[in-house]
Amino acid sequence: MAAPNDAALAKALGISPQTLGSWRARASIPYGLCMNLARTDGISLDWLLLGRGAMLPEPHALLADESVVAILATLQGLDAKDQEHVHRVALDRKLLRELQQEVVRLRTPN
Repeated sequence: MAAPNDAALAKALGISPQTLGSWRARASIPYGLCMNLARTDGISLDWLLLGRGAMLPEPHALLADESVVAILATLQGLDAKDQEHVHRVALDRKLLRELQQEVVRLRTPN
């Protein structure tokens, strides 16, 4: 989606320019909108949400982006307490994986 200015972007998103201005001022854009843009326009969520990488993902990265979209959609349906719980579990899993990799590294002879 290419938009030459904020008015055109707001129109393309189906929102008012005031809403877009409010989102910019708060630095907060609804995740649902981001997920829809990623899905319908093939835009990378990393680029859209974090400003990292290419706007259009490489073909091999599409599967990962679809997984991220599905995870975000699921999280969006949870209340804040459940979202925090899922986040803690994910961080625990990541730490466990890192520790397992470190154990393998330490056991491997140099």
